Amino acid sequence: MKNEVYLILFDWSTNDSDGIEMFLYSRFEDALEKLNEIIENECNPDVSWVGSEVFDENSDVNEGYELDCNTDDKNAKELYWHVVDKNDYNRRSFINLFKKEIQ
Repeated sequence: MKNEVYLILFDWSTNDSDGIEMFLYSRFEDALEKLNEIIENECNPDVSWVGSEVFDENSDVNEGYELDCNTDDKNAKELYWHVVDKNDYNRRSFINLFKKEIQ
Protein backbone atom coordinates (compact mmCIF):
# COMPACT_ATOMS: atom_id res chain seq x y z
CA MET A 1 0.00 0.00 0.00
CA LYS A 2 1.37 3.38 -0.98
CA ASN A 3 0.93 6.38 1.25
CA GLU A 4 1.84 9.94 0.47
CA VAL A 5 2.86 12.81 2.67
CA TYR A 6 3.14 16.44 1.71
CA LEU A 7 5.98 18.59 3.02
CA ILE A 8 6.07 22.36 2.80
CA LEU A 9 9.46 24.04 3.22
CA PHE A 10 9.45 27.81 3.65
CA ASP A 11 13.05 29.02 3.35
CA TRP A 12 13.25 32.77 3.82
CA SER A 13 15.97 35.30 4.40
CA THR A 14 16.33 39.05 4.87
CA ASN A 15 19.41 41.12 5.66
CA ASP A 16 18.89 40.73 9.39
CA SER A 17 17.16 37.37 9.83
CA ASP A 18 16.47 34.03 8.19
CA GLY A 19 14.73 30.77 8.83
CA ILE A 20 13.31 27.54 7.53
CA GLU A 21 9.80 26.56 8.47
CA MET A 22 8.47 23.06 7.80
CA PHE A 23 4.90 21.80 7.68
CA LEU A 24 3.85 18.17 7.13
CA TYR A 25 0.40 17.08 5.91
CA SER A 26 -1.28 13.79 5.10
CA ARG A 27 -3.74 15.38 2.65
CA PHE A 28 -2.77 17.32 -0.47
CA GLU A 29 -5.69 19.72 -0.03
CA ASP A 30 -4.45 20.75 3.42
CA ALA A 31 -0.89 21.23 2.18
CA LEU A 32 -2.09 23.28 -0.80
CA GLU A 33 -4.16 25.47 1.50
CA LYS A 34 -1.09 26.13 3.68
CA LEU A 35 1.06 26.82 0.60
CA ASN A 36 -1.45 29.40 -0.60
CA GLU A 37 -1.69 30.94 2.88
CA ILE A 38 2.08 31.42 3.06
CA ILE A 39 2.16 32.95 -0.43
CA GLU A 40 -0.70 35.28 0.48
CA ASN A 41 1.17 36.39 3.60
CA GLU A 42 4.36 36.97 1.61
CA CYS A 43 2.41 39.19 -0.80
CA ASN A 44 1.01 41.25 2.07
CA PRO A 45 3.07 44.46 2.47
CA ASP A 46 2.20 44.57 6.19
CA VAL A 47 3.77 41.13 6.71
CA SER A 48 6.70 40.78 4.31
CA TRP A 49 9.24 42.79 2.35
CA VAL A 50 8.10 40.77 -0.69
CA GLY A 51 4.66 42.38 -0.65
CA SER A 52 6.01 45.86 -0.13
CA GLU A 53 8.80 45.78 -2.74
CA VAL A 54 8.52 42.99 -5.30
CA PHE A 55 5.11 43.60 -6.89
CA ASP A 56 3.64 46.73 -8.44
CA GLU A 57 -0.01 47.83 -8.26
CA ASN A 58 -0.87 45.42 -11.12
CA SER A 59 0.82 42.48 -9.35
CA ASP A 60 3.64 42.47 -11.90
CA VAL A 61 7.19 41.82 -10.69
CA ASN A 62 9.25 44.99 -10.32
CA GLU A 63 12.66 45.31 -11.94
CA GLY A 64 15.44 43.89 -9.79
CA TYR A 65 13.37 40.97 -8.51
CA GLU A 66 12.64 37.53 -9.86
CA LEU A 67 9.59 35.32 -9.36
CA ASP A 68 9.71 31.68 -10.43
CA CYS A 69 6.73 29.47 -9.69
CA ASN A 70 4.65 26.50 -10.74
CA THR A 71 1.77 26.63 -8.32
CA ASP A 72 -0.81 25.71 -10.97
CA ASP A 73 0.41 22.20 -11.84
CA LYS A 74 -1.49 20.06 -9.33
CA ASN A 75 -0.03 16.86 -10.88
CA ALA A 76 3.58 17.86 -10.26
CA LYS A 77 5.59 16.16 -7.54
CA GLU A 78 6.69 19.61 -6.41
CA LEU A 79 4.96 22.97 -6.38
CA TYR A 80 7.08 26.04 -5.73
CA TRP A 81 7.00 29.82 -5.43
CA HIS A 82 10.42 31.49 -5.31
CA VAL A 83 11.15 35.21 -5.01
CA VAL A 84 14.68 36.60 -5.10
CA ASP A 85 16.11 40.09 -4.86
CA LYS A 86 18.53 40.00 -7.82
CA ASN A 87 20.78 42.58 -6.16
CA ASP A 88 20.94 40.82 -2.78
CA TYR A 89 20.54 37.03 -2.73
CA ASN A 90 20.25 37.19 1.07
CA ARG A 91 16.74 38.51 0.48
CA ARG A 92 14.68 35.59 -0.72
CA SER A 93 11.49 33.69 -0.11
CA PHE A 94 11.41 30.06 -1.28
CA ILE A 95 8.23 28.10 -0.69
CA ASN A 96 8.10 24.47 -1.82
CA LEU A 97 5.47 21.77 -1.53
CA PHE A 98 6.90 18.28 -2.02
CA LYS A 99 4.88 15.10 -2.46
CA LYS A 100 6.70 12.08 -1.05
CA GLU A 101 5.67 8.44 -1.14
CA ILE A 102 6.16 6.33 1.95
CA GLN A 103 5.95 2.56 1.89
